[in-house]
Amino acid sequence: MSVPRRQLAAAAVAVAVLFVCYLRLSQTAAVTADGASNVLQAWDMLHGNLLLHGWWLSDVSFYTTELPQYMLVELVRGVGPDVVHVAAAMTYTLLVVLAGLLAKGRAGGRAGLIRVLIAAGIMLAPQLGNAATILTLVPDHVGTGVPLLLIWLIIDRARPRWWVPVVTGVLLAWVQVADSLALLTGVLPLVIACAARTGHRLARREDGQSMTGGFASCWYELGLAVAAIGSVAAAALAGRLIRAAGGYFVWPPSTPLSPIGMLQRHAGLAYHGVLTLFGADFAGQRPGVELLFAAVHLVGVAMAATAFCLAARQFFGSDDLLVPALAAGIVLNLVAYIGSQIPVNIATTREIAVVLPYGAVLAGRLLAGPLLAVRRPARIAVVSVAICTLLCYLAAIGYDAAQRPVPAEDQDLVAWLARHHLSHGLGSYWQANSSTVDSGGRIEIRAAVGRGGLLQRNVLWEAKLAWYDPGSEYANFVVLARQPSTESVRISAGAARRAFGQPARTYRFGRYVVMVWDKNLLATLSPWSGPGA
Repeated sequence: MSVPRRQLAAAAVAVAVLFVCYLRLSQTAAVTADGASNVLQAWDMLHGNLLLHGWWLSDVSFYTTELPQYMLVELVRGVGPDVVHVAAAMTYTLLVVLAGLLAKGRAGGRAGLIRVLIAAGIMLAPQLGNAATILTLVPDHVGTGVPLLLIWLIIDRARPRWWVPVVTGVLLAWVQVADSLALLTGVLPLVIACAARTGHRLARREDGQSMTGGFASCWYELGLAVAAIGSVAAAALAGRLIRAAGGYFVWPPSTPLSPIGMLQRHAGLAYHGVLTLFGADFAGQRPGVELLFAAVHLVGVAMAATAFCLAARQFFGSDDLLVPALAAGIVLNLVAYIGSQIPVNIATTREIAVVLPYGAVLAGRLLAGPLLAVRRPARIAVVSVAICTLLCYLAAIGYDAAQRPVPAEDQDLVAWLARHHLSHGLGSYWQANSSTVDSGGRIEIRAAVGRGGLLQRNVLWEAKLAWYDPGSEYANFVVLARQPSTESVRISAGAARRAFGQPARTYRFGRYVVMVWDKNLLATLSPWSGPGA
């Protein structure tokens, strides 16, 4: 076997091991209603409803990114919480691999290897807890990084040809159909980087060279910028065509600006979120080995921060188009996050998930050269620190993979309902789709909301209108979560009695109350009366 084939085989084994580790890490977090909703949407598409007719999605559709991926997993595994875990492990494995390839660029030999190790090493071992939930569970913008890195890889590796802007524009439009956040993390960074590079070239044009000639020499950058801008209109048109053809409805993202008094708190959440993404969050980590791993991950944070500063310093003078583009993507993402009303807790860090791969790629591309230039006496120390850090990262991912998986969030509810022969009912958003998926579709719970003392259909958020048709569907019980809920429209026992009368039977177990009637509750369930009705 030739050396390249051996290297390819070794790389394939390494990727497979990473996938297994990330699958185990994903299984340390319970699948919730958000991921379960994506499973049900993909299952519906797999069974012929390709445009998701009758579906009301959230403000992010994932229609062209994660949903096709979920369909592929469901072809093998069917409906179940493992679909979310397998897809998440695939996504994060691809992120690590693509970040390494993008960091390598066209560098070969030792320089290329060091670039790959820096970028992939920084991303290698997500932390248990919040980081695992954000990076290796439901889509929530993490998966958007995969097609974005692929786009940057095409721009980086392809020679300047006319087709590159065309392909770039098509792929950017494709991603934006799934996630409008790509406007901030893909489109605008590319436009800004192309404008910076064009301006720098025009400012350095030789004496006697006309402005027209200067622009002609920048045709490639201008083409990429135009294609990126055009992708916004193309994505909007695609969304309208899908809707006009009877496809899904997606809520327009609501991004009101943050009050000035909240900016400091939001900046603190962003700082905490970045540490979480890089695995350097000390909060919630058990004393001992987990705190040690968090401390070691500060090396990755420092490397990414250093690379970002270098990128900012050479923003207008870099010959590498990706350096200003990725730096701009990080800045735009963080500024938009801090300046919005999105930051409310650590879970909203998912909105800035792309900061991790972008920072890792910058570190690989910009720090490998200086590390190789270190003189021999200091090089031994640098290599020793790098080897120790990488070994700690490998130990961290091994430790993560060794943790015990947790059951799906409502597995106990599903088992209880099956024992009592209850298969069709209503519940809050957080119990509905997740329980349906946990049971493999054998038990169907549809989401309802309490509003103004009434019980209403939750047809405007991750739900399908046909689920509430009393002519073809049935529901005879309501599940209530006994602990206080964070939902402002949660279901109450009083609202259920007002809607359906006195239940025939009421059961209490664990944190649940199950109220059962001897009739089809869908016939008297109130229609939605909120926004969009």
